[in-house]
Amino acid sequence: MTTNHTRAPEGPNSPARSREPVPVLRSRVGGPIAFVGLAVALLSLVLPWVSGGGPSITGLGLTDALGLRAFTPVNFLGLVVMAFLASVTLVARLGIFAILNAITAALVLVAHLVFVWVLYNSTGTLKPILSGLPAETSVSYGPYVAVIGFVLVIVGSVVAARSAEYLMPDRAEARLLDRG
Repeated sequence: MTTNHTRAPEGPNSPARSREPVPVLRSRVGGPIAFVGLAVALLSLVLPWVSGGGPSITGLGLTDALGLRAFTPVNFLGLVVMAFLASVTLVARLGIFAILNAITAALVLVAHLVFVWVLYNSTGTLKPILSGLPAETSVSYGPYVAVIGFVLVIVGSVVAARSAEYLMPDRAEARLLDRG
């Protein structure tokens, strides 16, 4: 008894190929992860950053309490740039925007960690680095939530960059997925 077995072609769009699991680094989860990370970082601004010795101070109110109003436009600009890059990373498969978002988020994370270190050295001490905080205050959980958000932006952007189709738009030589 002879049976005639025919195999379906195994091209990039074949049914056999579409059932294979997509590795995480080639999936499109990077953009949503980066966007959620940005949302978490923005949420941290309304959470308490400093507590004790009176009412808690949120991330938004901290610049007023410490007299750092001059840094507010720089902080706002950084968040706007990250929001733009995270939005483009979410909807496009362009690696350059995901790479720029990861770099921007890493720089923001470093600046944030330096600020948290200064904030720690300004609470509960006789010689604070920053003046303006009420006595007997301590750093609360808001800065840690921001760190989680920035790390999510970095991880999501790296995953999005790895799954990008193009490094740059409208450049045939910049196509990433066809390279072996």
